[in-house]
Amino acid sequence: MPPADHPSPRERAGLTVGGVRPVRRVHTVVRVGSAARIARVVCVLVLGLATTLGLTAVPAGAAVSSTVGAPGAKPTPTTDPPAPAPPVPGPTAAPVPTSNPFTGPVGGAALGDRGVVVDQQATPAPPKVDVASYVVADLDSGEVLAAKNAHLRLPPASTLKALTAVTLLPRLDKRARYTATPADTRVEGSRVGIETGRAYTIDQLFYGLFLPSGNDAATALGNAAGGSRTAVEMMNTEARRLGAFDTHVVNTSGLDAPGQVSSAYDLALVAREGMSRSDFRRYVATLRYNFPGRDRKTFQIQNLNKLLGHYPGAIGVKNGYTTMAHSTLVGAAEQDGRRLVVVLMRSKAPYWTRAAALLDWGFTAGAKAKPVGTLVTGDDVARAAAARAPGAAAPKPGSTKPAGPAASPSKTPTLAPGAAGPNAPGLAISTPESAWPRLPVWLWLMLLVFLALSGMRVYSYVRSRR
Repeated sequence: MPPADHPSPRERAGLTVGGVRPVRRVHTVVRVGSAARIARVVCVLVLGLATTLGLTAVPAGAAVSSTVGAPGAKPTPTTDPPAPAPPVPGPTAAPVPTSNPFTGPVGGAALGDRGVVVDQQATPAPPKVDVASYVVADLDSGEVLAAKNAHLRLPPASTLKALTAVTLLPRLDKRARYTATPADTRVEGSRVGIETGRAYTIDQLFYGLFLPSGNDAATALGNAAGGSRTAVEMMNTEARRLGAFDTHVVNTSGLDAPGQVSSAYDLALVAREGMSRSDFRRYVATLRYNFPGRDRKTFQIQNLNKLLGHYPGAIGVKNGYTTMAHSTLVGAAEQDGRRLVVVLMRSKAPYWTRAAALLDWGFTAGAKAKPVGTLVTGDDVARAAAARAPGAAAPKPGSTKPAGPAASPSKTPTLAPGAAGPNAPGLAISTPESAWPRLPVWLWLMLLVFLALSGMRVYSYVRSRR
């Protein structure tokens, strides 16, 4: 007879005398089997609900699609939105410095001086203009011919819209359509006149941004790029990439806001970057445009930049005015194959006459003057940042343009190219939000309850085996 503490062969087979299976082991098997079945059922239900609600988890940094109402229709959620087309390809991203990587003022030590800075041998000297700050520079070579308080931080007014365009033009498909929301139309200051529920192409909104300096168009473009906050983050990142470290963006329109500042030097950098794009040049040089109105009619909008049409060879860029900034201007002109940019901050009206006087000097005496600084490029900024990072290799020229607010290609808010025609169900917009924070509280509670029950089942099973 086997010892009492060892099971008999019949017991090892799962049977006691009389052929009855041990009750404890039967219950254990039933509990384990029930736990497995419950786990499978709950997992299927959770995954099914998450998939139905579009809440399945995605890797950090992956894009999540949301939809904007169809053109001409009330903004209602769509259960089966059209799949967005691939994002607009962009150059390879490179780390963007958060602070000035140069040793001294950006663009040269002389540009950090107060007052007018110019080659002492230049004859005649630049005209005296009643402005707080200005920069005169060559758009092509980047040479700064003269400056006054170049890095003085001041409210930029609507000249900031040039940065809005430089940031969003590479990221938005101009053929796509965007349906205006009430938030787009409830803005202060100048407007182009967009209407809630009406669909506009991105191209039309850029004309509304530049010509009448529409703050409603600026807000709509920011929302089309993933929301105002996302657009502002991208603008600040773009400013740092370009070397505009005096600039801090709060909104896409340039309206006065606490902390929103820029400098004449920074705005010159932005203008140079913008004027390297053909679409930017087209917008800023257009004098008139027929903007869509009601009943399929159009109305004419006109460019408020008085330098256009008044100064020979004027080719842009953007004017502005607020009570805090006073008159501001980023102007550009071309004569005899040479392109100059002039930036005025805190000027009195008429601002364009002061800009014209500085441009006249730049095309004559300024052409022979020794540069007092330079407009840096994104490559210059990246090389300076890499030089200050031990062991970091300098990026190749032309590889520094970021694809999003954190210089990550996967986080680039883009519109689906060619999406949303007049009868399309909606416009798909990709935003850089993670899916996990979007899970509702009840789903988190369900998951926690499931984990607790599973833990209890495992604990009961382990105890039964002892």
